[in-house]
Amino acid sequence: MSTKLNNMLAHARELQALGVMSDADVTEIENLVTARAMAERIAQVKAMSGEEIKALRVRFGLSQTLLAHMLGMSKESVSKWERNEIKPSGPALRILNTLAAKGPEVFAL
Repeated sequence: MSTKLNNMLAHARELQALGVMSDADVTEIENLVTARAMAERIAQVKAMSGEEIKALRVRFGLSQTLLAHMLGMSKESVSKWERNEIKPSGPALRILNTLAAKGPEVFAL
């Protein structure tokens, strides 16, 4: 969290303690500060080629069918990605990036 945001939140809490700012306003500021901090921590989505997707799948010993299941996609989609016939969408890329960074265990409940 940036220093400016921390300072703003501290001032809001001081005003709240003095009765000048409502609890709801302070909560709204806290939520905005938390959302900003989360946005700064979220990694950019990296595009992946078919070769990279296949290498990722092989690295974790996943079949196309199992990877498709993890992504909520069809096996045919995974196959087409790996052959560079189509590109994965934003949400699928986010999941592929997460898989690459954290491994398949992140999807187990």
